[in-house]
Amino acid sequence: MSKQWRIAIIGTGVVGDIHIASLKKLPNCQLVAVCDIEPEKGRNALDKNSVAVPIYTDLTEMFKKEKLDAVHVCTPSGNHQEPAIASMKHGVNVLVEKPMEILPDRVDAMIDAAKKHGIKLAGIFQNRWNDANIALREAVRQNRFGKIAWVGIITPWYRTDQYYEDGAWRGTWKLDGGGAVMNQGVHQVDLMQWIVGPVKTVSAFASSRIHPKIEVEDTLTCAVQFESGIYGTYVSTTAMWPGGPVRIEIGGEFGSAISENGLKRFEFKEPQPQDKELLDRLDPSRAQNTGGGKAATDIATELHVRNMRAVYDAWDCGEDAPTWGPEARKAVAIIKAMYESARKNGVPVDVS
Repeated sequence: MSKQWRIAIIGTGVVGDIHIASLKKLPNCQLVAVCDIEPEKGRNALDKNSVAVPIYTDLTEMFKKEKLDAVHVCTPSGNHQEPAIASMKHGVNVLVEKPMEILPDRVDAMIDAAKKHGIKLAGIFQNRWNDANIALREAVRQNRFGKIAWVGIITPWYRTDQYYEDGAWRGTWKLDGGGAVMNQGVHQVDLMQWIVGPVKTVSAFASSRIHPKIEVEDTLTCAVQFESGIYGTYVSTTAMWPGGPVRIEIGGEFGSAISENGLKRFEFKEPQPQDKELLDRLDPSRAQNTGGGKAATDIATELHVRNMRAVYDAWDCGEDAPTWGPEARKAVAIIKAMYESARKNGVPVDVS
Protein backbone atom coordinates (compact mmCIF):
# COMPACT_ATOMS: atom_id res chain seq x y z
CA MET A 1 0.00 0.00 0.00
CA SER A 2 1.13 3.54 -0.70
CA LYS A 3 1.95 5.87 2.14
CA GLN A 4 -0.76 8.13 3.55
CA TRP A 5 0.68 11.62 3.23
CA ARG A 6 -0.18 14.20 5.87
CA ILE A 7 -0.07 17.55 4.10
CA ALA A 8 -0.37 21.25 4.93
CA ILE A 9 -0.89 24.09 2.46
CA ILE A 10 0.96 27.36 2.98
CA GLY A 11 -0.96 30.19 1.31
CA THR A 12 -4.68 29.91 0.55
CA GLY A 13 -5.24 32.38 -2.30
CA VAL A 14 -6.38 31.39 -5.79
CA VAL A 15 -3.70 28.71 -6.19
CA GLY A 16 -4.03 27.45 -2.62
CA ASP A 17 -7.73 26.95 -3.27
CA ILE A 18 -6.86 24.80 -6.32
CA HIS A 19 -4.51 22.70 -4.18
CA ILE A 20 -7.21 22.14 -1.55
CA ALA A 21 -9.65 20.98 -4.23
CA SER A 22 -7.02 18.78 -5.91
CA LEU A 23 -5.93 16.99 -2.73
CA LYS A 24 -9.52 15.90 -2.12
CA LYS A 25 -9.20 13.75 -5.26
CA LEU A 26 -6.07 11.92 -4.10
CA PRO A 27 -6.92 9.06 -1.71
CA ASN A 28 -3.35 8.77 -0.39
CA CYS A 29 -3.19 12.48 0.52
CA GLN A 30 -4.77 13.99 3.61
CA LEU A 31 -4.90 17.74 4.12
CA VAL A 32 -4.42 18.26 7.87
CA ALA A 33 -3.75 22.02 8.13
CA VAL A 34 -3.39 25.30 6.26
CA CYS A 35 -1.27 28.32 7.07
CA ASP A 36 -2.01 31.88 5.97
CA ILE A 37 -1.22 35.28 7.47
CA GLU A 38 -4.86 36.15 6.67
CA PRO A 39 -6.87 33.47 8.52
CA GLU A 40 -10.15 34.62 6.99
CA LYS A 41 -8.78 33.82 3.54
CA GLY A 42 -7.92 30.34 4.75
CA ARG A 43 -11.36 29.89 6.25
CA ASN A 44 -13.05 30.92 3.01
CA ALA A 45 -10.94 28.52 0.94
CA LEU A 46 -11.67 25.62 3.30
CA ASP A 47 -15.39 26.38 3.46
CA LYS A 48 -15.58 26.59 -0.33
CA ASN A 49 -14.16 23.08 -0.56
CA SER A 50 -16.10 21.69 2.44
CA VAL A 51 -12.89 20.92 4.33
CA ALA A 52 -12.41 21.42 8.08
CA VAL A 53 -8.79 21.54 9.29
CA PRO A 54 -6.88 23.90 11.63
CA ILE A 55 -5.82 27.29 10.28
CA TYR A 56 -2.45 28.65 11.41
CA THR A 57 -0.95 32.08 10.92
CA ASP A 58 2.54 31.05 12.06
CA LEU A 59 4.65 28.32 10.46
CA THR A 60 6.57 27.52 13.63
CA GLU A 61 3.36 26.92 15.55
CA MET A 62 2.03 24.67 12.77
CA PHE A 63 5.20 22.56 12.71
CA LYS A 64 5.09 22.29 16.50
CA LYS A 65 1.47 21.09 16.63
CA GLU A 66 1.10 19.07 13.42
CA LYS A 67 2.85 15.89 12.26
CA LEU A 68 3.47 16.60 8.58
CA ASP A 69 4.97 14.63 5.71
CA ALA A 70 4.76 17.41 3.12
CA VAL A 71 3.75 21.01 2.57
CA HIS A 72 2.49 22.73 -0.56
CA VAL A 73 3.89 26.24 -0.90
CA CYS A 74 1.27 28.46 -2.55
CA THR A 75 2.43 31.89 -1.41
CA PRO A 76 3.36 34.72 -3.84
CA SER A 77 6.15 33.63 -6.19
CA GLY A 78 8.88 35.74 -4.61
CA ASN A 79 8.03 34.33 -1.20
CA HIS A 80 8.54 30.64 -1.92
CA GLN A 81 12.11 30.25 -0.68
CA GLU A 82 11.57 31.17 2.97
CA PRO A 83 8.65 28.83 3.83
CA ALA A 84 10.14 26.05 1.68
CA ILE A 85 13.48 26.06 3.50
CA ALA A 86 11.77 26.48 6.89
CA SER A 87 9.74 23.35 6.11
CA MET A 88 12.86 21.42 5.09
CA LYS A 89 14.52 22.29 8.40
CA HIS A 90 11.58 20.57 10.11
CA GLY A 91 12.09 17.43 8.01
CA VAL A 92 9.08 18.07 5.78
CA ASN A 93 9.02 17.42 2.01
CA VAL A 94 8.07 20.38 -0.17
CA LEU A 95 5.92 20.80 -3.28
CA VAL A 96 6.02 24.35 -4.67
CA GLU A 97 3.64 26.09 -7.06
CA LYS A 98 5.08 27.57 -10.24
CA PRO A 99 7.50 29.22 -10.54
CA MET A 100 9.65 27.51 -7.93
CA GLU A 101 11.10 30.96 -7.22
CA ILE A 102 11.70 34.14 -9.22
CA LEU A 103 15.50 33.87 -9.66
CA PRO A 104 17.73 30.85 -10.39
CA ASP A 105 19.97 31.49 -7.37
CA ARG A 106 16.92 31.39 -5.07
CA VAL A 107 15.94 28.06 -6.60
CA ASP A 108 19.51 26.87 -6.11
CA ALA A 109 19.29 27.74 -2.41
CA MET A 110 16.16 25.60 -2.13
CA ILE A 111 17.78 22.71 -3.98
CA ASP A 112 20.85 22.92 -1.71
CA ALA A 113 18.67 22.99 1.41
CA ALA A 114 16.76 19.92 0.22
CA LYS A 115 20.04 18.03 -0.22
CA LYS A 116 21.34 19.20 3.16
CA HIS A 117 18.23 18.06 5.05
CA GLY A 118 17.54 14.93 2.99
CA ILE A 119 14.22 16.31 1.77
CA LYS A 120 12.30 15.83 -1.48
CA LEU A 121 11.61 19.06 -3.42
CA ALA A 122 9.33 19.33 -6.44
CA GLY A 123 7.42 21.96 -8.41
CA ILE A 124 4.04 22.24 -10.06
CA PHE A 125 4.01 22.31 -13.87
CA GLN A 126 0.63 20.68 -14.43
CA ASN A 127 0.52 21.27 -18.19
CA ARG A 128 3.12 18.55 -18.66
CA TRP A 129 0.24 16.19 -17.91
CA ASN A 130 -1.95 17.63 -20.69
CA ASP A 131 -2.52 14.84 -23.22
CA ALA A 132 -2.01 17.09 -26.26
CA ASN A 133 1.32 18.34 -24.92
CA ILE A 134 2.39 14.77 -24.18
CA ALA A 135 1.53 13.84 -27.79
CA LEU A 136 3.75 16.66 -29.11
CA ARG A 137 6.64 15.63 -26.88
CA GLU A 138 6.40 11.99 -27.90
CA ALA A 139 6.33 12.96 -31.59
CA VAL A 140 9.54 14.96 -31.08
CA ARG A 141 11.15 12.07 -29.20
CA GLN A 142 10.19 9.66 -32.00
CA ASN A 143 11.66 12.04 -34.63
CA ARG A 144 8.33 12.16 -36.46
CA PHE A 145 8.89 15.80 -37.43
CA GLY A 146 12.29 14.97 -38.87
CA LYS A 147 14.50 18.04 -38.81
CA ILE A 148 12.41 20.65 -37.01
CA ALA A 149 12.42 24.11 -38.60
CA TRP A 150 10.40 26.17 -36.16
CA VAL A 151 8.48 26.11 -32.89
CA GLY A 152 5.93 28.73 -31.90
CA ILE A 153 4.43 29.16 -28.44
CA ILE A 154 1.81 31.86 -27.92
CA THR A 155 -0.02 32.69 -24.68
CA PRO A 156 -2.72 35.20 -25.75
CA TRP A 157 -4.25 35.82 -22.35
CA TYR A 158 -6.12 38.69 -20.75
CA ARG A 159 -6.19 40.07 -17.21
CA THR A 160 -8.09 43.10 -15.97
CA ASP A 161 -6.58 45.97 -14.00
CA GLN A 162 -8.68 44.70 -11.08
CA TYR A 163 -6.83 41.37 -11.21
CA TYR A 164 -3.57 43.16 -10.41
CA GLU A 165 -5.17 45.42 -7.81
CA ASP A 166 -6.84 42.54 -5.94
CA GLY A 167 -3.47 40.86 -5.39
CA ALA A 168 -1.11 43.67 -4.46
CA TRP A 169 1.89 41.39 -5.01
CA ARG A 170 0.94 40.79 -8.64
CA GLY A 171 2.70 42.90 -11.23
CA THR A 172 5.69 43.59 -8.93
CA TRP A 173 9.31 42.61 -9.41
CA LYS A 174 9.77 41.82 -5.72
CA LEU A 175 7.02 39.24 -5.27
CA ASP A 176 5.79 38.38 -8.78
CA GLY A 177 9.28 38.35 -10.25
CA GLY A 178 7.93 39.63 -13.56
CA GLY A 179 4.62 39.80 -15.37
CA ALA A 180 3.04 37.94 -18.26
CA VAL A 181 6.01 35.58 -18.54
CA MET A 182 6.98 34.80 -14.94
CA ASN A 183 3.41 34.58 -13.65
CA GLN A 184 1.32 33.31 -16.55
CA GLY A 185 3.76 32.23 -19.27
CA VAL A 186 6.13 30.26 -17.05
CA HIS A 187 4.06 27.15 -17.85
CA GLN A 188 4.71 27.58 -21.55
CA VAL A 189 8.40 28.34 -21.04
CA ASP A 190 8.62 25.02 -19.21
CA LEU A 191 6.70 23.23 -21.97
CA MET A 192 8.96 24.77 -24.62
CA GLN A 193 12.11 23.21 -23.17
CA TRP A 194 10.34 20.02 -22.03
CA ILE A 195 8.87 19.28 -25.46
CA VAL A 196 11.60 20.58 -27.79
CA GLY A 197 14.80 20.53 -25.73
CA PRO A 198 17.24 22.90 -24.00
CA VAL A 199 17.17 26.60 -24.92
CA LYS A 200 20.50 28.17 -25.85
CA THR A 201 19.87 31.86 -26.59
CA VAL A 202 16.96 34.32 -26.41
CA SER A 203 16.33 37.80 -27.79
CA ALA A 204 13.33 39.55 -26.24
CA PHE A 205 11.33 42.77 -26.19
CA ALA A 206 8.84 43.57 -23.43
CA SER A 207 6.69 46.32 -21.93
CA SER A 208 3.31 46.90 -20.32
CA ARG A 209 0.94 47.70 -23.16
CA ILE A 210 -2.41 48.22 -21.39
CA HIS A 211 -1.76 47.96 -17.64
CA PRO A 212 -0.15 51.30 -16.71
CA LYS A 213 0.02 50.69 -12.96
CA ILE A 214 2.11 47.51 -12.92
CA GLU A 215 5.92 47.56 -12.68
CA VAL A 216 6.44 44.63 -15.02
CA GLU A 217 5.54 43.55 -18.54
CA ASP A 218 2.10 42.54 -19.69
CA THR A 219 3.53 41.57 -23.09
CA LEU A 220 6.80 39.94 -24.17
CA THR A 221 7.87 38.62 -27.54
CA CYS A 222 11.03 36.60 -27.96
CA ALA A 223 13.13 34.91 -30.63
CA VAL A 224 14.53 31.62 -29.38
CA GLN A 225 17.39 29.40 -30.50
CA PHE A 226 17.53 25.91 -29.06
CA GLU A 227 20.77 24.03 -28.42
CA SER A 228 19.77 21.68 -31.24
CA GLY A 229 19.71 24.60 -33.72
CA ILE A 230 15.91 24.78 -33.93
CA TYR A 231 14.43 28.27 -34.17
CA GLY A 232 11.44 29.38 -32.14
CA THR A 233 9.12 32.24 -31.30
CA TYR A 234 7.74 32.76 -27.81
CA VAL A 235 4.99 35.25 -26.94
CA SER A 236 3.24 35.83 -23.63
CA THR A 237 0.71 38.55 -22.85
CA THR A 238 -2.12 39.44 -20.49
CA ALA A 239 -3.23 42.28 -22.79
CA MET A 240 -5.24 40.45 -25.48
CA TRP A 241 -8.96 40.60 -24.71
CA PRO A 242 -10.91 38.37 -24.28
CA GLY A 243 -8.08 35.89 -23.67
CA GLY A 244 -7.72 32.55 -25.35
CA PRO A 245 -5.98 29.19 -25.02
CA VAL A 246 -2.25 28.64 -25.39
CA ARG A 247 -1.09 27.65 -28.87
CA ILE A 248 1.97 25.45 -29.44
CA GLU A 249 3.01 24.79 -33.04
CA ILE A 250 5.85 22.57 -34.25
CA GLY A 251 6.84 22.00 -37.88
CA GLY A 252 9.61 20.27 -39.76
CA GLU A 253 10.52 18.27 -42.84
CA PHE A 254 8.20 15.35 -42.08
CA GLY A 255 5.22 16.88 -40.28
CA SER A 256 3.44 19.61 -38.36
CA ALA A 257 1.36 19.70 -35.19
CA ILE A 258 -0.63 22.24 -33.21
CA SER A 259 -1.78 22.04 -29.61
CA GLU A 260 -4.49 24.61 -28.79
CA ASN A 261 -6.96 23.58 -26.08
CA GLY A 262 -6.58 20.12 -27.48
CA LEU A 263 -4.86 18.69 -30.52
CA LYS A 264 -5.74 20.89 -33.49
CA ARG A 265 -3.31 19.40 -36.01
CA PHE A 266 -1.22 16.24 -35.99
CA GLU A 267 -0.13 15.50 -39.54
CA PHE A 268 2.90 13.54 -40.73
CA LYS A 269 4.24 12.16 -44.01
CA GLU A 270 4.15 8.74 -42.36
CA PRO A 271 0.88 8.58 -40.41
CA GLN A 272 0.44 6.10 -37.58
CA PRO A 273 -2.80 4.32 -36.59
CA GLN A 274 -3.09 6.23 -33.29
CA ASP A 275 -2.94 9.67 -34.95
CA LYS A 276 -6.64 9.80 -35.82
CA GLU A 277 -7.61 8.49 -32.39
CA LEU A 278 -5.58 11.26 -30.76
CA LEU A 279 -7.17 13.94 -32.95
CA ASP A 280 -10.67 12.62 -32.20
CA ARG A 281 -10.10 12.23 -28.46
CA LEU A 282 -8.37 15.60 -28.07
CA ASP A 283 -10.71 17.60 -30.32
CA PRO A 284 -10.48 21.27 -29.17
CA SER A 285 -14.23 21.73 -29.63
CA ARG A 286 -14.71 19.65 -26.48
CA ALA A 287 -12.70 22.03 -24.28
CA GLN A 288 -14.71 23.46 -21.40
CA ASN A 289 -12.36 26.32 -20.45
CA THR A 290 -9.53 28.44 -21.83
CA GLY A 291 -6.92 26.91 -19.54
CA GLY A 292 -6.47 30.24 -17.77
CA GLY A 293 -6.71 32.44 -20.85
CA LYS A 294 -9.74 34.48 -19.80
CA ALA A 295 -9.11 34.43 -16.05
CA ALA A 296 -6.85 32.80 -13.48
CA THR A 297 -9.76 30.63 -12.33
CA ASP A 298 -10.76 29.46 -15.84
CA ILE A 299 -9.07 26.10 -15.43
CA ALA A 300 -9.95 22.59 -14.32
CA THR A 301 -8.16 20.94 -11.40
CA GLU A 302 -7.54 17.64 -13.20
CA LEU A 303 -4.04 18.51 -14.41
CA HIS A 304 -3.03 19.61 -10.90
CA VAL A 305 -4.32 16.26 -9.65
CA ARG A 306 -2.22 14.40 -12.22
CA ASN A 307 0.88 16.43 -11.36
CA MET A 308 0.43 15.84 -7.63
CA ARG A 309 -0.24 12.13 -8.14
CA ALA A 310 3.00 11.80 -10.11
CA VAL A 311 4.92 13.60 -7.37
CA TYR A 312 3.58 11.46 -4.53
CA ASP A 313 3.90 8.24 -6.53
CA ALA A 314 7.58 9.05 -7.09
CA TRP A 315 8.13 9.99 -3.46
CA ASP A 316 6.40 6.75 -2.39
CA CYS A 317 9.14 4.90 -4.29
CA GLY A 318 11.88 7.03 -2.75
CA GLU A 319 12.51 8.71 -6.10
CA ASP A 320 12.63 12.34 -7.19
CA ALA A 321 9.51 13.64 -8.91
CA PRO A 322 9.45 14.41 -12.66
CA THR A 323 9.30 18.12 -11.72
CA TRP A 324 11.98 17.99 -9.03
CA GLY A 325 14.05 21.04 -8.11
CA PRO A 326 16.65 21.05 -10.92
CA GLU A 327 13.91 20.44 -13.49
CA ALA A 328 11.73 23.26 -12.16
CA ARG A 329 14.76 25.58 -12.24
CA LYS A 330 15.04 25.40 -16.04
CA ALA A 331 12.07 27.67 -16.78
CA VAL A 332 13.26 30.27 -14.25
CA ALA A 333 16.71 30.38 -15.90
CA ILE A 334 15.18 30.88 -19.35
CA ILE A 335 12.91 33.66 -18.10
CA LYS A 336 15.82 35.39 -16.40
CA ALA A 337 17.62 35.46 -19.76
CA MET A 338 14.49 36.80 -21.49
CA TYR A 339 14.19 39.67 -19.01
CA GLU A 340 17.89 40.47 -19.29
CA SER A 341 17.58 40.61 -23.07
CA ALA A 342 14.46 42.81 -22.88
CA ARG A 343 16.26 45.26 -20.58
CA LYS A 344 19.01 45.46 -23.22
CA ASN A 345 16.50 46.10 -26.02
CA GLY A 346 16.66 42.63 -27.55
CA VAL A 347 20.39 41.89 -27.26
CA PRO A 348 20.80 38.08 -27.45
CA VAL A 349 21.41 36.47 -24.05
CA ASP A 350 22.55 32.90 -23.37
CA VAL A 351 20.62 30.81 -20.87
CA SER A 352 22.59 29.66 -17.83
